[in-house]
Amino acid sequence: MKPNADLSQGRYLLFLDILGFSELVETKGPKEIYSIIDNALQAFGRWEELNGLFKTIYFSDTFLFYQAPKGYGSWAFLDIYAIGGMVLSALLAAGVPARGAISFGEFEVDFDSTGRHHVYFGKALIEAYKAEQREKWIGITIMPSAWKPYEVEEPGIINAFAREKVWLKREDGVLLLNPFIKLRSWYLSALMGEVNKPYSQWDAPDFPNEILGFKFLRETAASYIAKNDFTSPAAIKYHTTIRFLECIQGEDLYAWGEQAALPSNF
Repeated sequence: MKPNADLSQGRYLLFLDILGFSELVETKGPKEIYSIIDNALQAFGRWEELNGLFKTIYFSDTFLFYQAPKGYGSWAFLDIYAIGGMVLSALLAAGVPARGAISFGEFEVDFDSTGRHHVYFGKALIEAYKAEQREKWIGITIMPSAWKPYEVEEPGIINAFAREKVWLKREDGVLLLNPFIKLRSWYLSALMGEVNKPYSQWDAPDFPNEILGFKFLRETAASYIAKNDFTSPAAIKYHTTIRFLECIQGEDLYAWGEQAALPSNF
């Protein structure tokens, strides 16, 4: 099915927020904060160069990763959720929690009349911002506006991907993205001895990032448990995320992800 007139004017957008940024500013020095932001921008910049069809806007604690050419394409949907997962993994590997949402729709980007400032606005941005703010976890949600055009082209594909543990589909139609794409894809190969150790050098930087990002989430959740903290806003985010990962990965993959981070493997 070819995109209709409305889809031809839309763009895919990932809205990603660094969590706890205000606390970082209050407790860390300028150089450390700059390093966190710079590393995040490098992760996005890497995919801008590799892909060539997405761009990044950054302000304060927020990153907008958007499709440069207008118009729906299945390639853009497949790219933005995969890239989103790998960027999130890179942030987690550096100990930086983040939360985001992917939407599709109107998003305008242009210079002002002086050519000095970027002006950007649109329904896709508002939808993604509101969606991100509603969630109580560390991860990326995919809105129906983003996945439904792809489902029209490939009926049944969204549920098929859910069976492959790419995401979980919630009752409200929102998809909860599994960010650990490489961890999932290399699992069976590793069991058959086809993935060389140390894992820190295999399929770098994405596979090592996922191992370290997964480890960061587990260890941070465990630190809240050690303090008997199950209900503070910060603790809830980590406990919810770990429960999600236990559900989507299953017992065996979850256990292997833990083992992958051991010094003898990593």
